[in-house]
Amino acid sequence: MLLGVVLASTFFAGINISADTAAKQALDQLLNQVPVDIVVRTGYGFTPSISEGTRGLLSPDNATELANLISNSGIEGIADTEVISRDSWMIQLPDANKTTYFQVAGISENSCVYDGLTLTEGSLSLGANETYVWADSPEASDLKIGDVLSANFSVWLRDGYEPEVKWLTVNFTVVGFVELDSKASLIALGQYYYYPDPFGLLEVVPREYDFKTNLLIADWNKTFAGLLDAIYAMSPPHISINTDILVFLNREAVVGPWSIDTAIDKLRTITSQINNKVLDWGAYAENYLESVLDSYQFIFQTMRFEFLRAALPVFFMAWYMGTTVSDVSLNLRKREVGLLLTKGLSRGQLLRMFLSEAALIALIGGLIGIGLSLLLNPFFVTATGGRWFSGAPVFGTDTAILVVIFSVAITFLSIFRPARRASQLQAIDALREYTYVEEVKPYKKRWPWVALFLGTYKITMWLSGTDLAMLMMRTPPTTNILLLILLGIWIFFDVFILNYIGPILFFWGLTKILIHGSLMFQELTTKAARFLGDLGSLATKNVQRNPTRVASIAFLIALIIAYSFQATGAYASKRDHTIRQIKYNIGADVSVQLTTLTNASQTMSEIENLPEVSSTVLEYSFSVSSALRMATLRAVDPEKWLETAYYERELFTGNDVTTAFHQMAADNDTIILERETASMLNLDVGDAIALTFGSEVHTLEVVGFFGPKPHEDQYYRYDWIPYYSYVPQGLYNLVEDKVSATGRILVKLVSGASGRSVADQIRELETENIGTEQSVEEQLQEWQSNPLLSGPLSVQLIGVAFAVVIASIGTALVTSVSLRERSREVSIMSVRGLSFKQLVTTLLAENLAVVVFAVLLGTAVGLIWVRGNVVVANTSSSSIITHHMVFPTYTLLTLFACFVFVFASTVIPVIVMARRYVSRLERMVR
Repeated sequence: MLLGVVLASTFFAGINISADTAAKQALDQLLNQVPVDIVVRTGYGFTPSISEGTRGLLSPDNATELANLISNSGIEGIADTEVISRDSWMIQLPDANKTTYFQVAGISENSCVYDGLTLTEGSLSLGANETYVWADSPEASDLKIGDVLSANFSVWLRDGYEPEVKWLTVNFTVVGFVELDSKASLIALGQYYYYPDPFGLLEVVPREYDFKTNLLIADWNKTFAGLLDAIYAMSPPHISINTDILVFLNREAVVGPWSIDTAIDKLRTITSQINNKVLDWGAYAENYLESVLDSYQFIFQTMRFEFLRAALPVFFMAWYMGTTVSDVSLNLRKREVGLLLTKGLSRGQLLRMFLSEAALIALIGGLIGIGLSLLLNPFFVTATGGRWFSGAPVFGTDTAILVVIFSVAITFLSIFRPARRASQLQAIDALREYTYVEEVKPYKKRWPWVALFLGTYKITMWLSGTDLAMLMMRTPPTTNILLLILLGIWIFFDVFILNYIGPILFFWGLTKILIHGSLMFQELTTKAARFLGDLGSLATKNVQRNPTRVASIAFLIALIIAYSFQATGAYASKRDHTIRQIKYNIGADVSVQLTTLTNASQTMSEIENLPEVSSTVLEYSFSVSSALRMATLRAVDPEKWLETAYYERELFTGNDVTTAFHQMAADNDTIILERETASMLNLDVGDAIALTFGSEVHTLEVVGFFGPKPHEDQYYRYDWIPYYSYVPQGLYNLVEDKVSATGRILVKLVSGASGRSVADQIRELETENIGTEQSVEEQLQEWQSNPLLSGPLSVQLIGVAFAVVIASIGTALVTSVSLRERSREVSIMSVRGLSFKQLVTTLLAENLAVVVFAVLLGTAVGLIWVRGNVVVANTSSSSIITHHMVFPTYTLLTLFACFVFVFASTVIPVIVMARRYVSRLERMVR
């Protein structure tokens, strides 16, 4: 019992600690994406009225004074303040003969921007009207040190029908080029806003183009202060230059991972106190951490819920094993119960004694579980998608309390009913040799039949590949309200309850009916054990002695085998689907999105010359009109696309994908048409479709279809998702001046090459038309490192290991205790002439019959369970990439290890106990 509690507590504590650690890392990640805690700014259109004595932020002196006032206000939690100004101005490029917008930021000498600024070329200091150019600016290549940049901007002195505008010119001299880290660039650009995505990466989809902003950095005191003084003296109604007071907090003192509500209250209090200081300046304070903390709270609670939900089968296994072990252990102590009853102890005292023992076991098991979970913390954290770091584990007091409560609860739930039955025994019955505690309560058949019916229904639905919820959604609606209510209740019960407990009900009902409630199992095992002769008959008759115990062992083993298949199959299927989804979205091992098609061929050649690149191909995407609707086409080189791109053959129908692309290579007037369009236009292979390219109409022959199978019912067609159709690049060359196309380069790598490394090499190319680069390796790592996406599946895999160990320990303990109860019988069998080999054969036959039956049953149900989950995932997903039922090598090794543990838990105790009895008998004879 103690071993089961220790394992369950270790697992419970481990997943909570891993959830805490992953959530803390998520909090740090979210906080790192918010560069400034609080920003103080003036209201839009605020103009200081000097005659009324109103102060404002437009004056450099007032801005500096206000920053010092906030910094020295004594408000607890404020670490530092600084002033920053910025505006977007049209600037003439000296050598390129063009004008473009630049964001110009004025920072002070002690600005935190300098902490993330690296000078790559030029002067170490900024003077008046001198500027740094951000090296990542799109126009940075058109500039050089010494260039003079003329910035023109307007100051509106009066609004109305006759506005008065004054133009000012500032000439900036380029004195250096700088690199900025993420925080420095966000502050310089004024991107304080952050809209947190609580899931980090909801779906694996291609990222949008990442267009950089042109940025110049000037000194606030030497350049912007004089400019702001000049504008302030004009008293304009409004000004385009934004001047902000940045307030940085001591985040470690304000934000703690275990008290988010307190942190939010502190943050609101600090913001209110700052507002109280700045309101009479016509300013207001806005904090940017509150939304992050709200998001973190949601992440933290969701992560714990998902982890615990994934771990529920393990907890159920621990409880059932504890109950079974308690039954057999208390049966072993029935003489002790009888003696205590004869000594005068009441039944209540006996029950309290057993429960006191359970409480002690629970406390010891919980404390040991906490210690083991701390030792295994690196394993739990990394396995569930977090990042392990050296130092103390993230372990809160609430986790320790929860672990102790959990260990006490699972122990009491396991032992209460067996202890109550044992305490209700009559003294004379307790002193008998072969009276079993579990025989006290009469057996009822009604509930096992109900459980078997519900479990069989769920397994049948999985086996047939039927998803009741989606089936009802695609069925024509009915006006019968009562029928709708009943169907809704049943669908809820089917989806949210039977999907989880269906196998449990099936195993429990079947083992109760087949093993506990009839002799059918014994008859089957007798026939199966005929090859053992009389030993087999003796072994199978012994199974009839303890039907409750045998049914419990069969149920436990069948459930753990089925759960092992389900968990490993779900993980393998999800991982396989994610990898294939990423590859489909990216298009190849690496993809490069182009900002312009100018020099696209030259860029592709440069990429293809990289050492780890095997081949490349250019994809053009554009839209044309058809008789049905707008169609999105992809123009490719058919031969090179087949060599380079990632594709799934099952998505191409009508013709084999190779045949279809070879036909496109031979004829430019061909198309692989999107299947839904073909279905609605009733087109087959060999038919023609007319498409309008600008002002020209081209008739293309359909040589194949692309996309998933179209939905046939009219109630679901409104949810049609359009997919690409493929045409030859030769056709695009004819119509490129009539369509607006975007392009991306697909890159296939040599075997064993690193996608991240190649993506980094592409980023280092000095090519202007490269927008974003994506690699399968990078996005897969993002998925694996996101605890909310991969964490629950990883928890299930860890749970398999713990559940198998718990079930194996339970089986081994029950087998050992059963053999101890039969010590006299085994000794008599040995005296009557059975050798050690015959004795082991007999004992193994009666135990392995149950184990083999349970393993086969669990394997069959587990495979059906996995298939059902795959079917449900496919029917409820809108992704073009379908889920597959796969069992790669690592899952097969995991399942093989499960089988080994289960069989070892039966074989090893039998051999050990038989050897002990034979050795004891030999010593007595000598």
